[in-house]
Amino acid sequence: MTQAHSAPGAGLPVLDSSQSAAPEVGVGADPLTQRVRGGVLWNAGGTVLLRLSNIAVMAVVARIVAPEEVGIFALAMVVQAFLTSMAELGVASAIARTDLDIDKIAPTVATISLCFSLTLAAAMAAFAEQLAMALGSAEVAGTIRILAINVALIGVFAVPGAQILRDFRQDVLFWASVVSFAASSAVLVLLALLGDGASAFAWSRVAGQLVTGLVIAACLRKVYLPGLDMKYLMPLLRFGIPLAMANLLSQVLLNVDYVFVSQFMSTADVGIYMLAFNVSNWSAAVIATVLNSMVLPAFSTIRRDGGDTRAALAKAVRTVALFAFPIAAFTATFGTELIVTIYGDTWAAGGPVLTVLSIYGAVFVLNLLFANIIISVGRTGVLFAVQALALVALLPALALGVTSGGLVGVGAAHIAVILAVTLPVYLVALRRSIGAGAAGVLRALVRPASGAIAAAVVAGLATSAVEAAPLRLVLGGLIGAVVFTLWTLPLSLELLPQRRVASGQRGVFAYAKEKGGL
Repeated sequence: MTQAHSAPGAGLPVLDSSQSAAPEVGVGADPLTQRVRGGVLWNAGGTVLLRLSNIAVMAVVARIVAPEEVGIFALAMVVQAFLTSMAELGVASAIARTDLDIDKIAPTVATISLCFSLTLAAAMAAFAEQLAMALGSAEVAGTIRILAINVALIGVFAVPGAQILRDFRQDVLFWASVVSFAASSAVLVLLALLGDGASAFAWSRVAGQLVTGLVIAACLRKVYLPGLDMKYLMPLLRFGIPLAMANLLSQVLLNVDYVFVSQFMSTADVGIYMLAFNVSNWSAAVIATVLNSMVLPAFSTIRRDGGDTRAALAKAVRTVALFAFPIAAFTATFGTELIVTIYGDTWAAGGPVLTVLSIYGAVFVLNLLFANIIISVGRTGVLFAVQALALVALLPALALGVTSGGLVGVGAAHIAVILAVTLPVYLVALRRSIGAGAAGVLRALVRPASGAIAAAVVAGLATSAVEAAPLRLVLGGLIGAVVFTLWTLPLSLELLPQRRVASGQRGVFAYAKEKGGL
């Protein structure tokens, strides 16, 4: 979720602009532009690498653990997700703001984060059995107690993590993620082989978070110990609590479906649904990293310089769709083959669910783009309103979906809400924010959407006679990629630097002339 920041000066110590004014983001390669660009590359590259590595590890683990064990872990993660969103009360985001004096606020932020996260962790462990019963599975209690350690660690490493973000040191985050992934994967595979899949997942999360925090702490330029300055306590709480509440609402939206599946179906179904949902979000995770890093500063600069925000929106929509739509079309068409090939026949029931959720993933990344643009004009209240409306609509939709259509019905409920509620509200907010309406967005989506549909239809028909799932998956992917590339080639060329496009055109012309074609 993209977080909104309150205006500087609301009782918090703002740095003197003469000492800390950020360089203007312009055409030249100024230090800030270089740092942001480098951060995007580290984020995107790291996310892709870790995503592929995670797929490989899960391909092994899915053949060791049962869906029921994954379901138990998924339900325990619901509890962690809710409490994590509030663990540092949102105040750590103040550290990441470069317009605030970190030396003055960091000790108080550390105290708030540490005290609140430890309190929540203790409550999570103490009431684990009651929470497990509320989720519909008493077996979840032990896993909840393990994950309570993660909630406690959030407060310990809240300030160090925010310091790294403040300094655009995404390279540190990348290496921390790599080291922690190696450690958590080793723990996961080892414990899974020993026979307790749910605990294996939980302890691997604890190991990963601990290692990440230690690597980040080792790379700090300055360490801030807990302290308390009453002058900054209330301003920090006024800043952080709204963010924490918005994060909580976002986590409810992302995890309430697991609760419905648990109550109306089985723990094994929860595990299957979790795996399908994670696969549907593969592309969204990578694209979201780039969107959250680039859209806000980019659109802020365009507005500041009097640029054409409508044209920028159209280009951004086309770019996102060119990446998200073909992936969604591929996973929707070959969902069962994808899951069976990577995770095994045990998880085949997740195929139809993945087919439905793929559509949700494609629309989700568009909404994330719109959310960042809306924030760039300062209308942060829209985010909370959208989430509140979506939650009101999603609860009855999930109840209807799970009772009438099972796991596929749950996925259909998500699609109905995101298309009928979330997307229209964002489009209305876009018109009020930058004057760009739904018509321009739809025009930008026509070619990527039609290309994705054509690629899915052609690839599906061409491979319909192929029985082997891996072979159908590979052939369908290649055929679909060719169809989509040819269909959207003019748009794809627009994304390349003009000098490279011109060079390529000259190369084609020279080759044709040499062969006598011109």
